[in-house]
Amino acid sequence: MRDALRRVAGTIKKSAHAGLVYERYAPEKEHSANHWEGWLECLEQHPEPEDYADAFKRWEDALRQSYSATFTARAVSRLLVGHGNASPTEVGLTLHHTWGVPVVPGSSLKGVLAGYLRAVYGDGAQEERRRLFGVPGEDGAPEQAHAGEVIFHDAQWVPYSRVTGPDRASAFLARDVLTVHHPGWYGGKADWPSDYESPNPVAFLSVRPGGRFLVALSLAPGTEADAQAEDFLAWTARRLDEALRHWGVGGKTAAGYGRLVREGPCAIQSPRRPVRASPALTEFLAWVEARRADRLEQKQVLAAFEVEWLTRLVSLPPEAREAGGRALRSIVKSPKLEARRDALLSRMGATGEGRR
Repeated sequence: MRDALRRVAGTIKKSAHAGLVYERYAPEKEHSANHWEGWLECLEQHPEPEDYADAFKRWEDALRQSYSATFTARAVSRLLVGHGNASPTEVGLTLHHTWGVPVVPGSSLKGVLAGYLRAVYGDGAQEERRRLFGVPGEDGAPEQAHAGEVIFHDAQWVPYSRVTGPDRASAFLARDVLTVHHPGWYGGKADWPSDYESPNPVAFLSVRPGGRFLVALSLAPGTEADAQAEDFLAWTARRLDEALRHWGVGGKTAAGYGRLVREGPCAIQSPRRPVRASPALTEFLAWVEARRADRLEQKQVLAAFEVEWLTRLVSLPPEAREAGGRALRSIVKSPKLEARRDALLSRMGATGEGRR
């Protein structure tokens, strides 16, 4: 089996899921340093999957099924989530199971916030902690149990296509080094550590600084969605922002890893109203997918939209116009055409609800 993997590894490393390359195609221990160097270099240069931006957009849209709070957080230092996971480098890393891009599990965000509230706010946030994380029922009184009112979603990697400026790149992993200065002592020998031992540098991978994550919180099912609940969701997002900025998330935070700083405002969104069936909208959505498949130039897509669809869609209900606007934005993304696209959508009456 290992021989079979070795034969195919060289042909798919550059195109495969980064997590697959990381977990399944690492060189064997007896291989030379050149094999390890090539493997690490392959992962350092591994690009973001071509279709990941579409998957991210679908996930982003799914958040609108309930009241949610979202903000974009930029990694200002290296990020190492999953430090204790099993790994060929002996230093773990968490990547998205399907797409192989970095991800911060919701459980990590929840744990960081729980520790931060307990240490910084103490008893002053006792009621908020009860609402956030729930309480178990006492023996003989299960009716006192209370489930948490907030869902902590996994923070998803923001596609580089949405990033502008010097942080825009094509790869998301970077090589790092952890140097063990006293391998004998850490290896269990009885001798005390001394300065005569040779250091042992261990190469591993972490997430490059500059990457963005979309942090998302939602009201849990069954929680009454009133003004008070929305205020509590906004309060939770602000405290999580503080925790990520000051404490960080993941491993080696004491060394400065894992700092995430919010960019832009925190958006509080109500559930999107369902779009009523409309023959014109259904036909337009099919037209958009057809233009995506035949790779029509974006400039020509806008020209055809203005001639063929603008007057037909303008009479639709607001939620249908918004759905049409989202579809057009998903296919016309060029910064040079953004002003013209948005002007056409404004004429159609699509306000841009839910844009980021």
